[in-house]
Amino acid sequence: MSNKLIYVDNSTIGSVHELFNATSLKMFSEIYDEVIYYTSRSVKKNTFRIIQNKTINVRYKFLPIIHWDDKGGYFLSSFFSMLTSCYVIFKSSKKDIIFFNYTVLWAFPAINILTKILNRKIILMFHGELEYLYKPFPLNSVSKKALEKLKSEKFTPPKGMYFCVLGESIKRNIATYVSTKVNKKIISFEHSLINTEQIKLNKVNDGIIRIGCIGELRKEKGILENILKISNLLKLKQNIKLLCIGRVYYDKNILNQEGIEIVSDSDTRSLTRTEMDNAISKLDYILFVNPEDSYKLRASGALYDAIDNEKPILSLKNDYFNEIFTQNKDIGHLFENEKELVKFINNIDYSNLNVDYKMIKQNLITKSRLKFKKELEKIDFI
Repeated sequence: MSNKLIYVDNSTIGSVHELFNATSLKMFSEIYDEVIYYTSRSVKKNTFRIIQNKTINVRYKFLPIIHWDDKGGYFLSSFFSMLTSCYVIFKSSKKDIIFFNYTVLWAFPAINILTKILNRKIILMFHGELEYLYKPFPLNSVSKKALEKLKSEKFTPPKGMYFCVLGESIKRNIATYVSTKVNKKIISFEHSLINTEQIKLNKVNDGIIRIGCIGELRKEKGILENILKISNLLKLKQNIKLLCIGRVYYDKNILNQEGIEIVSDSDTRSLTRTEMDNAISKLDYILFVNPEDSYKLRASGALYDAIDNEKPILSLKNDYFNEIFTQNKDIGHLFENEKELVKFINNIDYSNLNVDYKMIKQNLITKSRLKFKKELEKIDFI
């Protein structure tokens, strides 16, 4: 039985996954007596700002992270993450539990070998990269081989290795895409939150209802097409304004022509957490129009940003959102298609929802921790 966990974040850049990083680190600190936190200084600063320095049993250790936005830079970043992953494993003992909060596919072969040889206990956290199991994507050969291992019945995971996903719906869905041996080693916990004391509200009382999408906007995600479709259906509605809040990888002029606003300069850089929170604070509703298959094997950090900022959600149905809404019906509305969603929007006056977000957030935090603690006990990781 171990009372210490090593939490490794050797790939995060800027504000990417920062809510997940902070909430999962805090959850582990409430499960284990001691947590060793390996990451860069900038990521540590972001994480502890969100946690608000309330976690007292987390001991920080510096781990360098490098990042460049070109092809060669991606190779170096991935290779360096593999080196730091090996470093942490070598530094650990057999009694330690090691949690990698993001699985760099490049590092998977090395982690797999070291787990087996050194008899370590390791949890590998998977996020959106699992979608490559069923969606075509131009991956490098090392990453392809890593994913192929997860699908191959010839691959036997080391005794001490487990794979973690965010939520029961993903845990159910993944059985279709991985081998039987890997599926038996899947564990899960629900995305959590930090129940902050004061939420920033900055509603603009000008008669305009502001509805915003949050998170990255990329053409290949399939979101853009649906946003443009909804914008066209709402063009005659003068008191509705659509916004995209987050990094935009698309021509802002085209979006403006379609009546969709973005945060200044978000088409050239990522927004800070403060900029994101300021923009979200002005919204009346938060909109999710991802394709139906978007959340089969990945969770939505943006959904929890919406709950965290206490904004009602309007979303098209998908496996992941259906699961969360089943447990928390008051957080918003789900729709079968864009026309049904637009019909609802056309009848909105103002959002006067009387929702106890504090209770919702506390329930999410408590359920996530208790559920995962049981999973860890079952595999003798606590």
